[in-house]
Amino acid sequence: MSPDGPGASDFDELAREWDRSDMARVIAGMGSQVEFALGDPKFPDIVPDGVEEVLVVGMGGSALPVDILNDVLMEQLPRPIGVCRHYHLPPAETDRRLLIFSSFSGNTEEVIEPLTSVPVDAHGVAIITAGGRLASVGKQRGYPTVLIPAVREPDGFQPRCASGYIVTYIARLIGATGFADVPFDKFRALPHFLSGLELREEGRRLARALEGRIPIFYSDEGHSLSLARTAKIKYNENAKRPAFFNALPEANHNEMIGLSGANEQLAVVYLRDPESHPRVHQRFDIMRQVLTAPNRRFLEWEMPPGNRLERVFATLMLTDWISYFSALAQGVDPTPVALVEEFKRLLMES
Repeated sequence: MSPDGPGASDFDELAREWDRSDMARVIAGMGSQVEFALGDPKFPDIVPDGVEEVLVVGMGGSALPVDILNDVLMEQLPRPIGVCRHYHLPPAETDRRLLIFSSFSGNTEEVIEPLTSVPVDAHGVAIITAGGRLASVGKQRGYPTVLIPAVREPDGFQPRCASGYIVTYIARLIGATGFADVPFDKFRALPHFLSGLELREEGRRLARALEGRIPIFYSDEGHSLSLARTAKIKYNENAKRPAFFNALPEANHNEMIGLSGANEQLAVVYLRDPESHPRVHQRFDIMRQVLTAPNRRFLEWEMPPGNRLERVFATLMLTDWISYFSALAQGVDPTPVALVEEFKRLLMES
């Protein structure tokens, strides 16, 4: 292995040894997820009923697609889609609320418990899951239920890897209920757009630059939850390493001060959207200038030209590849999350 870190051939060898659940295939297939979900013949029939508010109840990888949708549909949504990451439903803001209970496993207790407070014959309820108790409740109560086709994916397929499916399924639900005029033509064009990008090698390059460092992912405010936080989450779960995120310009008013005295081996990664306000880019450039230090590295990646949906999904794939190759460089399988599973087991026993 090169003293400068793994090269292309080294990473190929590491993938054969450590990518035991074929996450590379999953990342490359994000566009295929969107394509399948758009045409899924088992999607339930939905009658438009004048929905005025949408709330998704979910955790982790089953909830982060909401942040992605709020970003890519910011011009179409009459109000942002809400997320409940707790045991109790918040009060409805209107009497025409659509509740979407989203749990990949179907057994997430923070999703199951709020569902128990919903009347059995309630209207305005939908479920997205790959099975478990949630699928059973949906069948028993007759709620419209979307089944994530995990059988299409490799064994060990994880919720955080299902964003292509869940984003598209939620988009179909809110489009069918009349909540938003979803630009499905752009969704249909997305798989072809993604297949034409060379993101794997860019992810490999940035992973090498991050080796031995703690990354902080930055974006503009509009992408902070959808991209910067998702990048942080993927780095935590895939690379099994700490990572952080923030947004510009907010970080220039607080977090930047903390970095000025930091001694850790940090790497700031700026996910640059060419459509962001020019002053946001200038802020990153000046921050890099004033925070230059031997133990600090500044990296950036510019999103490819395209519409907002295309730019966001390209960045999601890019950061997936970064975390994937960072995992391989450390000799760990990017797919399993053994600590989370052990935590859940202990929680059930408590």
